[in-house]
Amino acid sequence: MPITKLLDDNCKKRIKPTLLRDVKTEALLVFSRTALERYFEQIDEAGYKPSVGTDEDTIYVYDTLRKLLVNLQECVVNVDYAINLVQGAKKYPELRSLAKLEEPLINYYDVMAEKVSKYYADKPAYLPECLVVCLLGDWILEEEKSVNLYPFLKEINFLDLIGKFESNRKSFEKNDECKISEVHELSFKIIEKLKNKKYKVNKARVSKTRKK
Repeated sequence: MPITKLLDDNCKKRIKPTLLRDVKTEALLVFSRTALERYFEQIDEAGYKPSVGTDEDTIYVYDTLRKLLVNLQECVVNVDYAINLVQGAKKYPELRSLAKLEEPLINYYDVMAEKVSKYYADKPAYLPECLVVCLLGDWILEEEKSVNLYPFLKEINFLDLIGKFESNRKSFEKNDECKISEVHELSFKIIEKLKNKKYKVNKARVSKTRKK
C-alpha cells in the first residue's frame, strides 16, 4: 500500500501544521469536517430540509456550512483517515512512521470525540451543525487561536451564525429543554478538554536498532 494513498483518497491539498498548538486547531477542523460530512450525508439521504428562522436565514446558515465543508475537505483530513492509518500501520510496516507522526493529531481528536460520546451516552445527539459553529466560534474568537493556515475561516462570521441559532431557540426545544444551551455547554467542555490536553514527544526513546 503506497503511504500517500491514504492521504490522497481523503484530502486533496492537505495543510499540515508543524507546531503542536496548530495541530490542535487541525484536530478541531478534522472534528468539524467529520461532523458536517456525516450530518449533510444523513439529511441529504433522508431528503430533510433543515431550517433556522426565515428562509433567508436558513439559506445563509446552511450554504455557509456547506461551503465550509468543501473547504475543509480540500485541506483537512477526516476521522476515516486516522482510523485507516492506525489500522493500516498494524499490517503495513511502511505506514508506522506516518502513524507516529500523526499521533498528536489523533490524540487531540480522540479527547474531543470521547467528550461527545460521554455527553450523549444516554441521549441522542442533536444539532451537530450548531455544535461545529459554536466550537469554531469559541476557538477562533473566544480563545483567539490563529487560523492563518486556513484563511477561509476568516471569511466566516461565526458570531452571526451563532446568532441565527440563538434567535430561534424556541424552534430547537425538546421536552422543554433548550437544546441551544446544551450545545453551548458541550462546546465549552470540548474546548476545555482540547486546551488542557498535553502531548509530549518522547525524545529520550532510543530505537532497538540503535541500541544494538
